[in-house]
Amino acid sequence: MGQALLRDGMVFYFIAYMVGGYLMYAVLFAAIGAFCETPRDAQTLMGPIMMVLVVPILVMQMALRTPDAIVVKVLSWIPLFTPFLMSARAPAHPPMIEIVLTLIGMFAAAALMVWIAGRAFRAGALSDVKLSWKSFGRAITGRA
Repeated sequence: MGQALLRDGMVFYFIAYMVGGYLMYAVLFAAIGAFCETPRDAQTLMGPIMMVLVVPILVMQMALRTPDAIVVKVLSWIPLFTPFLMSARAPAHPPMIEIVLTLIGMFAAAALMVWIAGRAFRAGALSDVKLSWKSFGRAITGRA
């Protein structure tokens, strides 16, 4: 496995997409934590996220067999799926423009998620008020 990562600079793809994906999902889970008061609340909110995480796992089989399939290409542009699918497509040497643009899109989505999660954390975890969708919307738009 180490030889495969070191060949053709694959380790750089792996690191870039791993860092971006980790940042996105860590921030997403932190935002969920800001909404929740108990572990039971957190488990309830984790359901939709787990459903989203199943999609790249299902598409990964196709990505490994035919990395240039249209479905794989289209889904690899969605920031939540990018770290998984672009890492699977990397050995097939996708065009550099796709690599650069998906990295930019993934890190831009991560930055947006950091900003939103920061507002959610400030509105939910650092205040006494129970966070609702209405108060969360006001916190994000700055009309707190």
